[in-house]
Amino acid sequence: MRTACVLFLIGCGFQSRTAGNPGTGSDASVLPDSDQVDLSQICPMIALGSPQFMAAACATPTQALVRITASTSFDTDLGTSTPDNGLRCVRVSTDNSATDPNDVCVLAAASIVIEPGVVLSAHGLIPFALFARSFTLQGTVDVASHLGGPLGAGSLRSGCIPGTLPTGGGGGRGGDAADRGGHGGDDGSNTMTGASGGGTFSFNNLSNGGCGGTQGAAGGGGGSDGGIVTGGAGGGALWIVSLSSSLILEAGAKINASGSGGAGGKEPGRGGAGGGAGGLILLQAPSIQLDPGAAVFANGGHGGGGGGTHATQAGFTGGADGSDPTDPLSGGTGGLGGLDGDGATGTAAGGDGGPGYPSPMRDGKKGTSDGHGGGGGGGAPGAIRVVSASDIARTNVSPPPVLLR
Repeated sequence: MRTACVLFLIGCGFQSRTAGNPGTGSDASVLPDSDQVDLSQICPMIALGSPQFMAAACATPTQALVRITASTSFDTDLGTSTPDNGLRCVRVSTDNSATDPNDVCVLAAASIVIEPGVVLSAHGLIPFALFARSFTLQGTVDVASHLGGPLGAGSLRSGCIPGTLPTGGGGGRGGDAADRGGHGGDDGSNTMTGASGGGTFSFNNLSNGGCGGTQGAAGGGGGSDGGIVTGGAGGGALWIVSLSSSLILEAGAKINASGSGGAGGKEPGRGGAGGGAGGLILLQAPSIQLDPGAAVFANGGHGGGGGGTHATQAGFTGGADGSDPTDPLSGGTGGLGGLDGDGATGTAAGGDGGPGYPSPMRDGKKGTSDGHGGGGGGGAPGAIRVVSASDIARTNVSPPPVLLR
C-alpha cells in the first residue's frame, strides 16, 4: 500500500523540488513540493576517537525523498544502479589529501527509506555511502562479499600482509582485519602446511573494508596476497548518515558488511580456501533507534573444507564451501571436509573449514591423513564505528561497536 500511495501522489501532479531524474516507478519516488524540504549540502565530519577516526565529505541531495521499493545494486566505480531506475551515487573525497584521497560513492537525499524485503547492495573498488537528513531502514543494506558473487564495495583487494602461504594440501588462512583470521588446516600429519600469519590493522578512516582469505594448496602454494581474492573476499565499507534526525532501524532491518565464505577444495587432496574478514560499518546520527529485531554485522566468512582423494572412484566428494555469514551470531558454518573415493560410500578425509568470527576458534581442521586437504581458516571480525549519543552495543550488533567520542 505504501508504494501505491506514492505512485498515486505522483499521478496527481506532485513533482520533485529539483531538476534531474528523480527515479520513477516502484524503485524510487519523490516527496511532493514543499518549502520545508532542505536540499542544501549534507556535510558530515568526523575526527574522533583514539586512535582518531577521520572522515569528512559533502554531497548535495538531488531529491526530497528516495524510497527504495525494489532491490537495487550500485556500482560505486561507475555510480550507476541496476536496475537502472535513475538513481546514482556520486564519487566524492572523504579527506583533503591531494596525494592519497580516500573516495566514497554517495547516494544523497533529504530523506531515505528502504522498504521491507528490499536489498540495497553495492559493489566496486570504493566504499558506499548513504547521506540523508532522515533515514529509515526496514530492509537490507548490503556491502558484504558473497561466495560466487560480486565483492562488497571497498573490499580490500591488495596491500594485506601475506603471511605464510599453504603448501602440499594445506588449507588457506582466513582474512585479516581488526583481528587475525584462522590458520589453515594441515595436510594430514604434514605439519606447517596450512597457511598462517598475516597481520591486523586499525580502521581509522573509510578507505577500505576487510582482507580476503587465501586459497588452499594442491601440491603448491596458495594465493600471493590475502587481499587478492583467491580465498573468500573481505567485506566492504559503508557510511550511513542521518544528519538531522534519528537513524531508525526497524524490525527486520539488516546492515551487512561481512566477508564471504571460502570455497571448498574441489580437486583431490586440495586444501579449502579461507573465509574473508568482515569490513567496516560507520553509522552517524544524533541518535539511533535500533529495534531488537534488526541486525548490524561485519563478521568473518566461514572457511571451506579440504578435498578427499581418489576422485575416479565412487564416493569421492570435494570439500564443501564455507557459508557466508547471515546474522550477527553468525549464521552458517565452515564447509565439511570431502570424502575419499573408496568405490562405495566414501569415508571422511579432508579437514573441515573453520568458522568465521564471532567464533573465537577460527582455525581450519587438518586432513585425516597425509594427502588429504586441510580446511580453510575462518575470517576475522571487521569493525563497527558509531558517531551518536546512542550506544548500540547489543547482541544483534557484531562485532561490538565502538562509540567515537
